[in-house]
Amino acid sequence: MATVEYRQASRMYDLTRPPAVNRLSLKIEDGEFLVLVGPSGSGKSTAMRMLAGLEPVDEGQILIDGKDVTELRARDRDVSMVFQSYALYPNMTARQNIAFALENIKTPKAQIKEKVAQAAAMLELEDLLDKKPSQMSGGQRQRVAMGRSIVRDPKVWCMDEPLSNLDAKLRVSTRAQIAALQRELGVTTVYVTHDQTEAMTMGDRVAVLKDGVLQQVDTPTHLYSHPGNTFVATFIGSPAVTLVEDVVVSDGRAGLGPGPSVHFGMPSDLMAKLPGDSVIAGVRPENWEIVAVGEQAPEGVEALAFQVQFVENLGSEAFLYAEPQLTGDSRVRIHRNRVAIKVSSAEGFEPGTVLHALPRPGKAMFFHPESRINLEYL
Repeated sequence: MATVEYRQASRMYDLTRPPAVNRLSLKIEDGEFLVLVGPSGSGKSTAMRMLAGLEPVDEGQILIDGKDVTELRARDRDVSMVFQSYALYPNMTARQNIAFALENIKTPKAQIKEKVAQAAAMLELEDLLDKKPSQMSGGQRQRVAMGRSIVRDPKVWCMDEPLSNLDAKLRVSTRAQIAALQRELGVTTVYVTHDQTEAMTMGDRVAVLKDGVLQQVDTPTHLYSHPGNTFVATFIGSPAVTLVEDVVVSDGRAGLGPGPSVHFGMPSDLMAKLPGDSVIAGVRPENWEIVAVGEQAPEGVEALAFQVQFVENLGSEAFLYAEPQLTGDSRVRIHRNRVAIKVSSAEGFEPGTVLHALPRPGKAMFFHPESRINLEYL
């Protein structure tokens, strides 16, 4: 297989506008499954197409196995693409589509037959080999596209949102199949998606892009628990983290200041990194603790009041989307004025329900109020 390295690689479509990919530096290890994730327009597909040779590199370099391929044609890079649109030849059967690339390079017929049979068995396509794409479902067509890529034995796989055209149930089963197949073959893979659930469940590491700039690259678990900045914190995780801005830092504590005396358990070493007396706190849905339900909190209980606006019941668990009921003298602001709280059951909650909750001890994240970088990294 191969390693892949971007060295300060940039792509500029218009010199009067910021680059689509801006000085990307990223190393992908041999056999690694790396997911590029970000919102639309973040540069993730462009970065992958630069690797495949489908987009030029205006600045910097791209290396495969230590060899500079920046100026090489796509056909000379030994990189295989799996597209969102499948890109199958409609007049060919699955067998012919899978074998097409091998026939182009004059591979012996016996070897083609063997490779197609192996790929078909791996992808459970034996019964579909003589069917044309119009006779297949979306998931079957995607597997044929993958089979066409497998038989080439490429150094690198590039997958551009390959599951976005599938229905929800098929998407879940197919992503598990792709991840298992990649681990079985050990092919270095760059996978592009805007779906952070795909990123978290499939990748060995996840690279988050915004406006063409790499924000953070790490394992899914570390990315979720220790996001580099507020953008990564809100983009990774569903429902998104709640950001509480202008949390007051004083007397060695971070809290809401005037009004409810709710504290976020901020470590003293992080407080020393602040320029002033405020911080942005982030709380994941599972890290809110409901201490009371009803208009009035029990005497002596210090918690934030929320009014439930919507209940998302998932059966085994539920998410409450609620609006904070802050007092007029509190200076804090909650991003988008909405909080997501995870509960084990939706029973007892409905729109209009008032509840009182506070962050679980030691579970909040803290971000610089100006740069919005996680204080852990400063």
